Amino acid sequence: MQIKSPPDLAALAAGTASDRNRAVDAYRALAMLAVAVGHWAAISVALDDDGALVAGNALAEVPRLGWITWVFQVMPLFFVVGGFSSAMSLDAHVRGGGRGADWVAARLRRMLAPAVVLAATWLAVLAGGLAVGAGAIVGTAAVAGAIPLWFLANYTIDTAIAPWVLPAFRRRPGLVAGGGVVLFLTIDALARSGVPAIGQCNWVLGWLLFQVAGFAWRDGLLPSGAALARWAAALWTGTVALVALGPWPITMVHHDGLTHSPTHPPSTALLVFGAAYSATAVAAAPAVSRALARSPRAWAAVVAGNAISLTVYLWHFTAFVVVGAVAYTAGLLPTAEVATGAWWIQKAPMMLGATVVLAAITAVVSGVERRALLAPRTAWRGGSVSMLVTAGAVSASVKVWSLGSAPAVGLGALGLIVLWRVVLRPERESVGDRAPRRGGGHDGGMPRLRPRFPAS
Repeated sequence: MQIKSPPDLAALAAGTASDRNRAVDAYRALAMLAVAVGHWAAISVALDDDGALVAGNALAEVPRLGWITWVFQVMPLFFVVGGFSSAMSLDAHVRGGGRGADWVAARLRRMLAPAVVLAATWLAVLAGGLAVGAGAIVGTAAVAGAIPLWFLANYTIDTAIAPWVLPAFRRRPGLVAGGGVVLFLTIDALARSGVPAIGQCNWVLGWLLFQVAGFAWRDGLLPSGAALARWAAALWTGTVALVALGPWPITMVHHDGLTHSPTHPPSTALLVFGAAYSATAVAAAPAVSRALARSPRAWAAVVAGNAISLTVYLWHFTAFVVVGAVAYTAGLLPTAEVATGAWWIQKAPMMLGATVVLAAITAVVSGVERRALLAPRTAWRGGSVSMLVTAGAVSASVKVWSLGSAPAVGLGALGLIVLWRVVLRPERESVGDRAPRRGGGHDGGMPRLRPRFPAS
């Protein structure tokens, strides 16, 4: 997908400080792209014997494909990168005397602005489908378009509590990180032993631990060089052992039919796998940063990619839904057995088409994300409690949106829009960011004098 940086982003790229950890930005942009490609590759769309449209997951139909997820399961690394960026941004915010609630509000506005566009679009499509008597098939399409949204629900919670988790981690890093891991493993063991509902706690704790790893990376508490490479190797060995000897399948993503899902909720297997994946990426980060510093063109592409990364993530399933609808109408759905060479050949045009459609959608709607990214901060009118309640409501709305039914899509999307319009939409008057503007840290703010690329 060719994306040309707008002038403001080009200026940000050119003004990047030399000490910036550019690998963080590269990993974030590549993670969103990897998720899109991985999802497109896994989707199985065909007609059954009665001519009805059937959508499934190639991983469920051909379990041996599960090893591919060891490449495309990038969400643990994304949360690690998010923790690194949040720590940098919070440091700058606190130095300027800012409140945690204001920082959370700014982050939520950046995330929700593009999500609200998606919500409004699918609400309109659902209404149109009902109006013309095609509510069932349009509802199915809307459910498919909402599949990626679980991420936003969890990331919202982790972002909302970051201003309190980060100081606690810095006071007692061993207790917060080590205690969190022990608690996570205990909950996972209890869940696997049959204790009902307790495993759901790891939805929050599991992804939060990856964010805490990002805090540790930011603060220089992780091993480096050869020591980190050895840790990565040990963690990869542990992952292989868990899959080979434990109850978990080789796949590192969830799909129907799994007896022990690695991710729903996050499991011990995902925790070790994510640690191995992230340790490998952190070990490679210095070389990646140096390579990007030497290549202005590559760095400009990373900057541009980050400016639309959330748009790409939110809309990639919708793009494939559009292509699937066209293929269905034209009689071009794959007919070969899933995962055979013929199936991949038949499916390749759909993936190419999804790339084209996603590029077109991104060209139309990505301005919303860019404006939210570069906008000055506005004050949150309430305190910390009201901010946390609002973040909880946002997370709940997104979670409902992704539950897997057309009514849930409508209810969750509507709830998000209402929260945006009534509670979170920025006021006209900006309080700005009072943090110092020196250096190249990931402070996430908008400089007053010279442009610089924000963290996320």
